[in-house]
Amino acid sequence: MRRNKKESKTLRIIKGIAVIVFWLAIWDIVTHFANASLMIPIPNVRQTVSGIVHFSTQSDFWFSVIMSILRISAGFLLALVIGFLCAVLSSYIPLFKALFDPILKTVRAVPVASFIILIYLWISNRYIPIFISFSTVLPIIWAQVESGISKTDKSLVEMARVMGMNDRQIIRKIVLAGVKPYFTTAAATGLGFAWKSGVAAEVICRTKISLGNILWEGKSVVEYEKVFAVTAVIIVISIALEKGIKYLLERRKNYD
Repeated sequence: MRRNKKESKTLRIIKGIAVIVFWLAIWDIVTHFANASLMIPIPNVRQTVSGIVHFSTQSDFWFSVIMSILRISAGFLLALVIGFLCAVLSSYIPLFKALFDPILKTVRAVPVASFIILIYLWISNRYIPIFISFSTVLPIIWAQVESGISKTDKSLVEMARVMGMNDRQIIRKIVLAGVKPYFTTAAATGLGFAWKSGVAAEVICRTKISLGNILWEGKSVVEYEKVFAVTAVIIVISIALEKGIKYLLERRKNYD
């Protein structure tokens, strides 16, 4: 059994590498033909990798990476906590839901770019990526957790009460257990949105010491090798963080 699991894991890794190699080859082929008719050539795989290697030797770049991660993670974590609490309150207090549901729908509907420009008038640009990440993830967490609570089996709760379980045990073993899959999915999805919106905020606001600002500088001086290299780094970090949070939440689930 253990040997079969190792073999299947090896096959998944080989399959994943093959897919990546395939699309990198497509990228090189497309750039080869497209660049023949473009004034500003699209960087190919070799040039992008060269850009990443160049950046990796610069301490300023890694400082920008760390600052972007800290900003976006701060907004994301705030959204997890506040979104969860708001979902609980709106599930059990009708007045809370009636008051704040319009705000939640408004936040969902406003485009990220518009939101960034609007709050730029009142918030320092160093904090805008945090706020944008928070406001992007909050509706996702809120809606998913509220959905999970609403789908709690009422008959199962009544049965638990008959069996002598107290409110704390019911919340922990029935309500929270039912909400966990919704919360895990929302957190993994929300992290991707947090990164996209957070970096977009850094680009638009020219946030100092950030990946978004490096993207802006690359675009301004038409150094698209820099733009592609930083974009590749952003994608890798986003995937790594998403995998990390899924692992932590699944580990917590198995521990419980």
